[in-house]
Amino acid sequence: MAADFNAFDASPVPMWVYEPGSLRILAANAAAAAAYGYDREAMRSLTLLDLRPESEHERLLAHLRRPRGARDEGFWLHCHRDGSHMHVQVQVADIDYDGRPARLVVARDVSEAERAQARVRLMAQAMSDAGYDWDMATGRIWFSDSFAINFGFDSATLPTLIDDWTRLVHPDDRSRVTAGLDAAIRAGETYWTDEYAFQRGDGTYTDVLDRGYIQRDGHGHAVRMVGGMIDRRPQRIMSTRLRLLERAVHASGNGILIADAADPALPIVYANPAFEQITGYAAVDIEGRPFDFLQADEPAVAEAVHRALREGEEVQVELQGLHRDGTAFWYDYRITPMRDAQGRVSHVLGLMADTTERRQHALQMQWRATHDALTGLPNRHFVLERIGELLRGLQGEARVSVLIVDLDEFRLVNDGFGHAAGDRVLCEIGARLRRVLGPAALVGRSTGDEFVVVLDGEDEMQAERVAARVHAALVEPLESVVERCNLSACIGYSHYPEDAGSAESLLMCAELAMGKAKKQGRNCTVAYRAGATPSGGGKLQLLQELREGLERREFRLLFQPLFSADLRLVALEALVRWQHPRRGLLPPSEFIAVCEESGLIVELGRRVLHEAARHHALLAQQGLGHVRLSVNVSAMQFAHGLLDDVQQVVREFQLPPGALELELTESVIVDDPARAAQVMVALAELGVTLAIDDFGVGYSSLSYLKRLPIHRLKIDRSFVNDLESDASDRSICEAVIALARTLQLGVVAEGVESEFQRDWLRSSGAGELQGYLFAKPLPFETATQVAPVAAEPAG
Repeated sequence: MAADFNAFDASPVPMWVYEPGSLRILAANAAAAAAYGYDREAMRSLTLLDLRPESEHERLLAHLRRPRGARDEGFWLHCHRDGSHMHVQVQVADIDYDGRPARLVVARDVSEAERAQARVRLMAQAMSDAGYDWDMATGRIWFSDSFAINFGFDSATLPTLIDDWTRLVHPDDRSRVTAGLDAAIRAGETYWTDEYAFQRGDGTYTDVLDRGYIQRDGHGHAVRMVGGMIDRRPQRIMSTRLRLLERAVHASGNGILIADAADPALPIVYANPAFEQITGYAAVDIEGRPFDFLQADEPAVAEAVHRALREGEEVQVELQGLHRDGTAFWYDYRITPMRDAQGRVSHVLGLMADTTERRQHALQMQWRATHDALTGLPNRHFVLERIGELLRGLQGEARVSVLIVDLDEFRLVNDGFGHAAGDRVLCEIGARLRRVLGPAALVGRSTGDEFVVVLDGEDEMQAERVAARVHAALVEPLESVVERCNLSACIGYSHYPEDAGSAESLLMCAELAMGKAKKQGRNCTVAYRAGATPSGGGKLQLLQELREGLERREFRLLFQPLFSADLRLVALEALVRWQHPRRGLLPPSEFIAVCEESGLIVELGRRVLHEAARHHALLAQQGLGHVRLSVNVSAMQFAHGLLDDVQQVVREFQLPPGALELELTESVIVDDPARAAQVMVALAELGVTLAIDDFGVGYSSLSYLKRLPIHRLKIDRSFVNDLESDASDRSICEAVIALARTLQLGVVAEGVESEFQRDWLRSSGAGELQGYLFAKPLPFETATQVAPVAAEPAG
């Protein structure tokens, strides 16, 4: 022991010996005395508790209760004589001192190392990475606040031992990670890194990158490891998002440009494939070119864009650019300044959407709204606007003239050659009018086979000369379009300011004049004369309101029931009424004459036919599918495409034979018997029945009754009114009934208002009755519920 003690005394490492029971220091070497600020004699008066701060006493006493022979080492906090604290690493060995049990303590001051470690921990706290410090001697592990924040731990769940950390490594990775760490420690490595799945505080797993620096003592033993854990999931999510964003930008249908805002010229640094497709320029061709190189002569817009960029504002404009092949195209351009971390505009993003097709479509829609799709001529709406512009710009003696050109018997072209040929003829007529009249005249198509010509100038005879040129142009054969076809037209015209004070009135005056020309015959011209038409201003106003009423769908149908002789409901006659916005519900006598004079009767009749046919399905739903619907047809409607209109409603509403009946006047047949026969036969083939309305009041020959497919005669109310007092009326009714019975035709007596009339007509053989005795014209829902007054059976 003496030799050993000499070495003990000479060692530069602080050592002392203490008695386990009393903890009194038995001996101390010079290094120990110097390290703790005592002389050697003074140290022998101390106990181990004197070298420990009070906070360490409990730990020390618990430590000393360990059994003799157990390995004893660790890190302790010791006290210097001046009261300062020292971090000390101690190793303790059991020895015999003067023949009694004692313990040898070897102490190394590691305060500087601890201070360095504290600095490391402070740095780890300040960093965003999840820092840790693992004391390999004790197995304790310290984690920075960022670890708790990043991985969702709190003070109660934060791991404090290396085994806690090991359990948080995913089971699939645990053996691999711990084996790799052990291998790095045994191999003398100073650096270890690995990637694995790590359990967060909420129980979910995330991917981490773990990097640790291994600290070793003078003998190369690993004593601690300091490192950091990086959560890779956000980084990978961001990376995935960036890749997806890159793909989205690459695959976007919108063109994308990015320019360098640091250069005043704004040179392009990126273009996506959609930009290349829209403009025809490859990315390599435009890199370095100015941001606005596509703009075609748009200096004002270009300046606005540059000004917005200088002010750091986002702007969206519609621009015209030039494709690489020189063609122009339109595009919406959104210019967005892109700022760096300091808020400075570093780049400029341009988002381009090709609007050429949309713009072309808008122009086409605008053109279609103002032009006739078949002929390409301006339509009525455009013509009215143009007339209005001319009227507002008139000065001095200038005037505006409007001519309405209505082709004579154009239906013969459709019937004889087909509608496709008719369309070709209309296109040819429109082209001729434009060619003959030149750019000084506006030529439009009003409707159907009706054209309109607008002139301006001071010559009051200009309209007459133009009408003559139109007649001459129509004389030329149409052999290039349709063989063996010549057309003529009736023309009506009016002047501003003599005849009307507005565009609409001027056009309607010309239409009224054209109507008069039609009544005079074919191939003639009539000028509007206000004095020739009583209450001309009133008619013009009414005509204007009628047109507006058609546009606003102000016309409605009422239905008057027809009953058989045994008083069963057999038919409903559709009767039109005008729901005038100011005057209320108007009967036909208030407006039909103007409709016929102006030609509006054709469109009105077409709508009545369509609306009446629609009600067949409603009748069928009530179990009244056998009840026919009866519709009145004017002579003008009959001559203007009636067959086509009937074919359409029969097909659209799937009308069975006998469901629809058309009531014609005798004048329809007298005007053109051959034509009337052709149309009536075609109508009968569609399953449509035909009745002659107001029979007996016309001046026609009765021979048509045996030649035409007529199903019923309607005795006019003028013969029914005085049946009770006028023997002549009774004779006429008896004659009509007898004639119908001979020709196997049905008979309808209209205007039945008394029980005498009802009973006499039933007893005389009238098959169907209609009149106020049974019901006035009613709404559809009411008309089907009418129950006629009971009467004695017909004799």
